[in-house]
Amino acid sequence: MDMAEKVYKEGILKLKENIPQIIINLVVAGLIWVFGILVFIPIADMLGNPYLFGLTALKPIISAIITIALIIVLLRVTKDFGELTDGVADIIAVKLAGSRVNEEKLKRYRRGLRGLAYLIVAIIAYLFFLPVISGITPVLAGIVLIILVLWAVVVLINIGDIFSDEIEEGIRIATEKLEKALEKSAKNEENA
Repeated sequence: MDMAEKVYKEGILKLKENIPQIIINLVVAGLIWVFGILVFIPIADMLGNPYLFGLTALKPIISAIITIALIIVLLRVTKDFGELTDGVADIIAVKLAGSRVNEEKLKRYRRGLRGLAYLIVAIIAYLFFLPVISGITPVLAGIVLIILVLWAVVVLINIGDIFSDEIEEGIRIATEKLEKALEKSAKNEENA
């Protein structure tokens, strides 16, 4: 079995091993979010009404508890998600590079795809956490957004650097094939 076939099979195995656990943890996070946003925070808001019960600090406390619970569940997903993106990167590397795949290319593909995947997940997580973070304090939501944007710019620049070598190599190979085809066609015209 050559390296490309081995890497492809390992990638498929990583997908099979990690997808079920990720789905379970995401469902748990979704349930925490739904109950938090639709049940607990509205109750805390009602109890925080100064004319009703007067527990004014209750909504930020409940929001913080839900935020911490979501962070714990989503951190459990992180390890499995990293393995999953490595599996996807392995499969993509084999499909794009074929027999030219080596350890260095695998590392680059894994790093690039993992960075892109984590960026997408961070954006989705921010939108997921936004109502809860805003319940703690709206300023925190703005600060987290600024940090997310700065991090996204850095990650996208790094991804561009990682895949620029692969794009250049692909263009070089395509150009060589085109030149050979043009030479062959020119020879056929001369012989005709």
